[in-house]
Amino acid sequence: MKNINSLLIISICMLLLAACGPTISGTDEQSFKTSKAKMEEKLDKAEKENLEKALRVIMLKAMKEKWNAPEKYEGKSFDKMVMEMIDGKSYSAIISYAEDFLKADRDEKVATATAEIDSLQKEKVKAEAIAKKLDAFKLTKVSISEDEGFDEKQPYLDLVFTNTSAESLMGEYMFNIEIFSKKTGERIAAQGQGGTWNDDYAIKPNETYQHHEPLLSEAREHSNLWKTAKYPINDFAPYDLVIKAYATKITTKTDGTIERPKQDAAYFDAEIKKLNEEIKALKEQKATLDELELTDN
Repeated sequence: MKNINSLLIISICMLLLAACGPTISGTDEQSFKTSKAKMEEKLDKAEKENLEKALRVIMLKAMKEKWNAPEKYEGKSFDKMVMEMIDGKSYSAIISYAEDFLKADRDEKVATATAEIDSLQKEKVKAEAIAKKLDAFKLTKVSISEDEGFDEKQPYLDLVFTNTSAESLMGEYMFNIEIFSKKTGERIAAQGQGGTWNDDYAIKPNETYQHHEPLLSEAREHSNLWKTAKYPINDFAPYDLVIKAYATKITTKTDGTIERPKQDAAYFDAEIKKLNEEIKALKEQKATLDELELTDN
């Protein structure tokens, strides 16, 4: 018990000594400079650096507070705000004040990133649900045939979509056609197609929709084998082509018209991964002045 009491007394004495040390005056600029110089007389090199770091951190705190509540600090300069924050504080109090801000700022960033991850996860679920409905209008066959176009025979793209959903498709629709180089993966051509099916026309479950149009000009120019081709073409590898098509808009009685989201699941996964890495890095920070580097800027 005596040892505990002795330690307690020593701790109290140390706190009293620290409290009785030099303090910073924030009354005006000259008072600040004078009191700061007096404080630095009792500090070693490392402590002086920490004091300078702390003052810069407190300036950041002032900037943040004014940004978040401009009406509260209207007409008040950042320097004036800092002076008020440090007025009457000892060296140890200034250090603690700055580090408290660093910790609070770190924790706020973690909370913000965590909330953003939650929001992204919810958006991902919605996007996946919409994509699943659109993917039910499924490309089930792709081929290239020959047909007359602009008074000459040329390759035509034939697409067959099947309604694999449990609902009839009607009204507005749209799909994208994308053609890639098999060798490089580079996209050669892309085009959107769509329109509106009449009210009395519907693609029932398991029924198909056929689309027939001239092969996109960029895809034709990508190969010189068309004149010797044997139609219909079902293997596009000799022509260095990969042909894809997918629905971007469909309409049903239950859901009305739905459109494919701009971001897919891969986008959300990448954003969530970045935020998790950011949170991990933030949590590894002790949020102390020792982690900061003093620069001349």
